[in-house]
Amino acid sequence: MKRSLLLVAVIGAGLLSFCTAPPPAAIPDMADLAFVPLRPPVLGLAIQHEAGAGLYRLVRVADESGGAAEVLTEGDLKACETALAATLEERFGHGRPNVKLATLGGLQLWADRMWLGGWRIQEHVYTGHFRLLSPRSLRHAWGSWEECRVALEQVRVEGLIAQPRPRLVVLLHGLGRGTSPWSKMEEALDAAGWDVARITYPSTRRSLAEHAAQLADILDRAEGAEEVHFVTHSLGGLVVRALLARGGDPWRERIRVGRLVMLAPPSQGSAIADSMKDFLPFEWLAGPVGKELALRDQQLFPTPPCEFAIIAGGKGDGKGWNPLLEGDDDGVVTVEETRLDGAKDFLVVERLHTWLMRAPEVIAAVESFLETGQFSPDRGEE
Repeated sequence: MKRSLLLVAVIGAGLLSFCTAPPPAAIPDMADLAFVPLRPPVLGLAIQHEAGAGLYRLVRVADESGGAAEVLTEGDLKACETALAATLEERFGHGRPNVKLATLGGLQLWADRMWLGGWRIQEHVYTGHFRLLSPRSLRHAWGSWEECRVALEQVRVEGLIAQPRPRLVVLLHGLGRGTSPWSKMEEALDAAGWDVARITYPSTRRSLAEHAAQLADILDRAEGAEEVHFVTHSLGGLVVRALLARGGDPWRERIRVGRLVMLAPPSQGSAIADSMKDFLPFEWLAGPVGKELALRDQQLFPTPPCEFAIIAGGKGDGKGWNPLLEGDDDGVVTVEETRLDGAKDFLVVERLHTWLMRAPEVIAAVESFLETGQFSPDRGEE
């Protein structure tokens, strides 16, 4: 009898162990489940908002996913943004003495590391220091990444940053160029309701893989975008193809890839780069991508995993603008070099390579493809 009672006691204890509540730390805080990150964390801090309500809170995050480790303040969005800027300034300082000087915007010595409503934080290729530029390329702050990030949050509190739109289009220049040639394209796309980011990258100073990594970092920090589209010129097309071939980038989990339009891309490599690849001055001027452009098989990059189209420049006479190139061309890239299997649409316009993105018919075709997936049906055929 005693043995039977002992057996029942042991079994009962075992059953009760399955019913015992876990310690409080293992139970999710149901209040936390109602809050979601508003935007990516900033130097260990994040603003979260309660779904379906107007309540916000500033938290110290436990990890990059934005999970809250400590709630610092609650209130409306303005109060949390002000508290965020003040907390960061207390920790990292208010920045270095600065005169708001006009700059050239970057060119080959600066790389955009963050874009927000036209404001950009850039990193110097050689010194590694940073600066914050306004949409008009005025330097508002400089120093470390943290100091420039604090300055950007202060600009936000001052109400100088436009509310992000859900549709973002990235404009990416070619070799040795800057962002200014995109001005007309940007104006047209902005009027059509897009958020338009003209990105600067040091095209002659780094490799395609490094350019792609830079663009991935920018998208990782992008705010408010639900989908991203790309319009590229020349080398920029290869940079985006390299970007889309990467795996594991955090931005891919929250931003959908839309459409891609490539203007005069050297999809099959560049005959000009191939002929000059061993010429020392070209190697110095073009940098690491010079030899990459010389590769005659750009299928090393997978076909873009999205709808894409190509616009090439040429004369339409089979001879082109450059007598040193075989077939029709825009003076730099041949029509045949731009072709890539899988393109949903293809267009040849009578324009030179350098200013292709400023042509009215090109801008109209880009707008049409981004919206509908095809160039305007009333265009002339190649």
